[in-house]
Amino acid sequence: MARLMFGGTASDVAEDVSGARVPGATGTVWFGPDETAEQVLDLTDLSGAPLSELVADDDGMVPAFYGPEGGPERLYLDFGGNRVAVVANDVGERFSAHLLADDPHGSREAALSELEAQKGAANGLATLDEFGTVPQSQLPDMAKTPQMLDWLNVKADAFGAVGDGETDDTEAIRAAISSAGIGGVVYFPKGVYRISQTLDLPRGVTLQGSHSNLMVGPGMADEDFPCYIQALPSMTTGAMIQIIGDNDGTHPAINGEQRIFNLMLDGSKVTTGNLDGIYAKGNVQNVVMRDVCIRKMPNNGIITGSNAIEEWPYSWRLHSVMVDNCHANGIVFERQTDLSLIDVQVIGCWATGIKLINSANTIVEACRAEWCGGHGFWITGAWGNWPGSGSMTMNACSTDRNGFDGVRIDATGNGPFIINALNTRRDGRNGGPGGGGYAGLTLMNRAPVVINGLGCYVGTDDQGTANTSPQYGMRVENARDVTVIGAYLHGQAAGIYEAGVNERTKYLAITTVAGNNFAEDRIQAY
Repeated sequence: MARLMFGGTASDVAEDVSGARVPGATGTVWFGPDETAEQVLDLTDLSGAPLSELVADDDGMVPAFYGPEGGPERLYLDFGGNRVAVVANDVGERFSAHLLADDPHGSREAALSELEAQKGAANGLATLDEFGTVPQSQLPDMAKTPQMLDWLNVKADAFGAVGDGETDDTEAIRAAISSAGIGGVVYFPKGVYRISQTLDLPRGVTLQGSHSNLMVGPGMADEDFPCYIQALPSMTTGAMIQIIGDNDGTHPAINGEQRIFNLMLDGSKVTTGNLDGIYAKGNVQNVVMRDVCIRKMPNNGIITGSNAIEEWPYSWRLHSVMVDNCHANGIVFERQTDLSLIDVQVIGCWATGIKLINSANTIVEACRAEWCGGHGFWITGAWGNWPGSGSMTMNACSTDRNGFDGVRIDATGNGPFIINALNTRRDGRNGGPGGGGYAGLTLMNRAPVVINGLGCYVGTDDQGTANTSPQYGMRVENARDVTVIGAYLHGQAAGIYEAGVNERTKYLAITTVAGNNFAEDRIQAY
């Protein structure tokens, strides 16, 4: 019977107990790793001469040798340290020879031929190019791959979305959403996916697009950015996407954990009706949106409501979300406890930009409201009569050229509203003529408001048309517990306008400017 060859490779070295090489060391060979194993005495060198022991060379390398006649493929060497296993170094060669051996059934040759054919093919065995990367042509054919890990491609044959801007892809997208399950990702490759009915998101499902656009600007036509879901003209009611937490026989009583990433919703083809972009109702928790654009909806961009037992969505997080030119409000959240809005912009909506009603413990960070027909930000309602505590914190936000007030706070409650580094610009447009009593910031609050750093300045439309606005830098009317520290307030008529009975108002280091000459009106310090 044949002998197997051992040793003679770069990994075969004589080592002591510390793992250091031992040049010239003498070693023995064993059948097993422990003391009960038998020593191997039937060894030969490569010429066939008998060996009783192994001797390492001057570099500590173990020379090649043959194991016992018909012996195992694994033996154990001992050079005075721990016994280490060695495997016959011609196993691979013998396996290749076995594969190439004559096979009366032809199965081995067929298998090898099939493996060879798969090299470099899509859905086959990838090979690297000269840059060490897999070429595009070898990547999986997504039409043949409905699911990669937890990602479901809506264009896969299993679902059949087309994304050509003509086909109604509603049922294909719904099929992918139904198949996703909790933690599943429904992926929209580049394309325009038209829908005629609402997409109802179940718990834990992510909608992931290829690109969110975040507003198509001048010089960039819609057809240049075919990466969105578009409502068909017949879709005049409801919402493009809805999330329902209501024990209504169709939805769960508690819903949530949906994700919407890199996706745009487009309502530009719907010319009538009251279609919203995203609508959520009832107990819907922990929804996250990131890099999302909602534009040209006949009604609101994002809005929430309650179910029959007065439960509301809460603890949502919106990051880098754009709501563009919707025909009602941009965003309306009511009783959204623990809400976070970070880098959210609403522009060109016909009513209020962002309206927050009794949304305790809200954080609004680096958000913008611009060119909306109503107020930029409207903080209203009775705060504090709903589960959750605190009011809200607004940091580094700005407004520009909104129709009414840049920021209006007429909320009631006991929790303080904290505003830091607010910059209002050219608000109070009032359809063009200005006036109307509007201001960069209007405070009609019956809850504490603390402001650290406030700026307001006047201006006209970008082209120099329309009248100068706002009428006032800051308007304080029938408010209580107002503290403003550090402000530069420029209004067309006055920097500060106070009316009614204001209680416990405190201004420190305030500069006010009236009219167009930027002449200092007064500095107040109380």
